[in-house]
Amino acid sequence: MRKLSISKLLFRKLMHDSLLSLVSKDGIYASGKDEIYGCIFGRDSAITILKIIRACSNSKTDILDKIKLFEISKRALIGLVALQGKEVNIDSGEEPGKFIHEYRRDNFDHLIKREKPWYVYPDGILRNFDSIDSTPLALIAIYKYWKFTRDGEFLLHVLPAVESGLDWIMNYGDRDRDHLLEYGVHPQRTHGGLLVHSWTDSLESLQKADGSLPSYPIAPVEVQGYAWLALRLWANFFKQNKLGIDNQEYSVKLKHFAKNLKRNFNKNFIFKDQGLHYAAQALDGNKNKVKTITGNPLLLLWASYRKQGKKYSIIEPKYIPDIVRRAFEPDLFDKDAGIRTMSTKSPTFNPKQDSYHNGSFWPKLNGMVHEGLVRWGFISEAVKLRKASLRPIKYFGTPIELYTKDENGSYQRYKNSGGQEACRIQAWTAATALDLLTHRKKRK
Repeated sequence: MRKLSISKLLFRKLMHDSLLSLVSKDGIYASGKDEIYGCIFGRDSAITILKIIRACSNSKTDILDKIKLFEISKRALIGLVALQGKEVNIDSGEEPGKFIHEYRRDNFDHLIKREKPWYVYPDGILRNFDSIDSTPLALIAIYKYWKFTRDGEFLLHVLPAVESGLDWIMNYGDRDRDHLLEYGVHPQRTHGGLLVHSWTDSLESLQKADGSLPSYPIAPVEVQGYAWLALRLWANFFKQNKLGIDNQEYSVKLKHFAKNLKRNFNKNFIFKDQGLHYAAQALDGNKNKVKTITGNPLLLLWASYRKQGKKYSIIEPKYIPDIVRRAFEPDLFDKDAGIRTMSTKSPTFNPKQDSYHNGSFWPKLNGMVHEGLVRWGFISEAVKLRKASLRPIKYFGTPIELYTKDENGSYQRYKNSGGQEACRIQAWTAATALDLLTHRKKRK
């Protein structure tokens, strides 16, 4: 396996410069401008900004770097607010308060030259809203940006969008009124789009062994945690802020939904695998557990917060040690690559180079899990994951989108049968690497 020798300082500069190269007038592109995802993605933008905020919270980060990174983060968040859904459009997935999935001014021929072309708005711009997690993630990013900067002008500008997004979670996001978030595809939709709306949005990530998909509506595991966190953070804001915007009634409404969401999550998602508690990948339309073992339940540790020294999560605390232990079994954790997207024991695990979400490794996933492990005090595991996450990025010498490993244990850049390869410059990878480089926790 080829090794790349690079100093920590140069590595950090490479990640920083990569992020700056993705800045556009609309925000932060998900990948390089000449790559397939060289455009705005709501989910990617929110996670990138959240990782930037965490990296900048370290006192060792250069002040000029902080200024630049916060400037682009603010611009990107305002851009997301401008793209927020205003009306119902079943062909693009737009709904009032919903944050954008994908926004392309151009370079969308591959999406409209299909048997079922994606919807392009009358102004010639492709806007797609097929993401169930963009909204809660954007709300979390807005909150944490304001919390860190205390930019009151920014807050007043975005607050109407925040309330609209929270209302989307409680209304459109909860399709069947069971206090869980789920998605489906409108039966009258005539244009194309995504059939899987969570971050692992390829068909392979959710297909059964026979190739079929679970019935709609589908409730992904990690989205429940994101929505719960967004509701809790903003409920606390409306109850306690000192800006004269207090809204006790709205705060109670948000807390009530979050409380029911947490109760129903722990009732419906938790099961045992290999004698350990774990969480299902999703619930199908009949509320049956999709018991595929993935890395996604670990994202629930990330979707948590501290208040007065106490930690809060959608997961009941009694399940957390089991979930962490299960994640570090060898079918999910690789000491040289991190947490897999899917267990090697899954019937749909794909060990080949064209595995997009079926056992591949994503720095974005590893970085969020690492943050969650640190927050919950699993320092030994966090140290292992940090090393495993940074090693491949150094090997490729660029903030790569994802990678796999061959039968000899060598890293491979993802490549499918059509020739599409993993993007070499991915925003959330660069931001994740910056975070990992600035927050180094020593083993207990």
